[in-house]
Amino acid sequence: MRLADLTVRDLRLALGQLLAAIVFFALVWKILAPFLPAIVWAAILVYATWPLSAPLRRHWPPLLAACGATFMLALIFILPVLFLSMTLGTELHHVLTELSQQDAHTLISTQWSHNVWIKNLLEQIPASWKTPFQPGALSPDLSAWAGRIGMLAGGIGRFAALLVLVLITAFFFYRYGLELLDQLQRMVHQVLGRRGDNYLQTVAITIRAVIYGILATALAQGALAGLGYWATGLPAPVLLAVVTLLFSFLPFGTPLVWGAASIWLLVHGHIAAGVGLALWGALVVSWIDNLIRPLVISSAVHIPFLLVLFGVLGGILTFGLLGLFLGPVVLAVLLAIWREWLQPAQSAET
Repeated sequence: MRLADLTVRDLRLALGQLLAAIVFFALVWKILAPFLPAIVWAAILVYATWPLSAPLRRHWPPLLAACGATFMLALIFILPVLFLSMTLGTELHHVLTELSQQDAHTLISTQWSHNVWIKNLLEQIPASWKTPFQPGALSPDLSAWAGRIGMLAGGIGRFAALLVLVLITAFFFYRYGLELLDQLQRMVHQVLGRRGDNYLQTVAITIRAVIYGILATALAQGALAGLGYWATGLPAPVLLAVVTLLFSFLPFGTPLVWGAASIWLLVHGHIAAGVGLALWGALVVSWIDNLIRPLVISSAVHIPFLLVLFGVLGGILTFGLLGLFLGPVVLAVLLAIWREWLQPAQSAET
């Protein structure tokens, strides 16, 4: 039908349908937007552990298999992360309690009496920071810090709620994952045709490569951090290396471990070791993340290293931790589209 054959009534009907569709999908987005991170994380984790749940699906009824796979997911990913977050909050509370019972002058006179330059530095702390904490009599600076700590506690609570939603969503993905995948493939075929299979395969390969990159980065950071702990003479370097490995799964988690170890060395008078460990952690342990992960992803999906690096860093800056997956996936699909467009041109030239 040509445009000239359309009546005014047809145009009004089409315009009304388009407007109704826009309003409807806007409402759907408004409702689901708060839960999209949980949905995406659940889809990624279920995809990563889908082969591990195959024996359960073969020998158990579908409902019990989904329950068992969800429990397995909680043991592998969710519970360790939740435990580390709660441990971090507990340790922060202990540190604040200990600080509230100490006087900065006492700290200077006992721990730093033999280090004149650090003693002079600590003596520059404002007087409001040198007095012990008194309930109901916090200085403005300490009140600001209390507000920040409250925001941190609220963030940990929201993170725990996100993990619960991820587990609930993962259960339904384990239960109806094959049906959902079939419906997704049919929808992509209707929109993009057979070329949609290539895009879906690119997404799957990239997600798998990101998971492998995360594991390789965690092992490398744990090993390098353990080397630093051993070289500086810290007790139980292997245990600290394992803790560093586990904390590497959290955003900015490794600095919490090697940073705390550096502070411990400084407090006990090991100035050279503390400064050296801090430099080693900042320049080697933390930055290795920006090298190993893009290398693993680049070699797995056969896209340029620089593009993967931009995808990882840009994705984290845009979407937070979820961007670790979304950034490389989006750029990988973009490269697949680019290569597909170039193929007809190359065929025509030959």
